[in-house]
Amino acid sequence: MLNYSDHLKAVLYPANFMEVEERVEKRLCQTIQDFSYKCQRNRSDAGVPYGNTMPTELTFTIKLGSPDEGKVFYQRMQQNELFDHTFLFNATFDEQDRLKLYEDAMIVRGYVVDVKEDYDATVTEDGVAQQILIQVTLLLSSITYMDKENNGKILEITRN
Repeated sequence: MLNYSDHLKAVLYPANFMEVEERVEKRLCQTIQDFSYKCQRNRSDAGVPYGNTMPTELTFTIKLGSPDEGKVFYQRMQQNELFDHTFLFNATFDEQDRLKLYEDAMIVRGYVVDVKEDYDATVTEDGVAQQILIQVTLLLSSITYMDKENNGKILEITRN
C-alpha cells in the first residue's frame, strides 16, 4: 500500500515559473513526494574542478489526481527535447489559487528519459480511493537555485 504525504513541502510546476511567476496556478502544480540527484565534477589532486560536470540524473515522484496528469511526461519523453521543470519549496497560494509565496525554487532543464507508474486502489469507508504515483527521471543540462527574494543569488550548474 502506498503511503505518501499530502503536505505541500514541495510542488512541481511543469515549466520555468520565472516566465509566468504571477500566473502560476495551483491546479497546474503537482505534489512532490520525493526527489534525488547527484552533481559531480572531476577534481585535480589539489581539489580544483576541471572538465565538464558528469551526466546528472534527477529522479522525482509525484502524486497524480488522475492518470491524464501524467501524459505530459510521456509526451516529453517521445519529443526528445529539453524541457524546464520548477520545484517550488513551501509554496503558498492566494484565494484565486495563484502562487503567492515560496521559500526557494529549483528550476531544472533536461530530457525526460524514464517514466514509471505505481497504482494503489484501496477500499476505504468512503468508497474506493485510487492513488497514482509517477516516477520521472530527467537527464539534466542545468540546475538553477533561487531564493524567495529573487535578488540575484542564482547558482547555475550547466553541462556543456
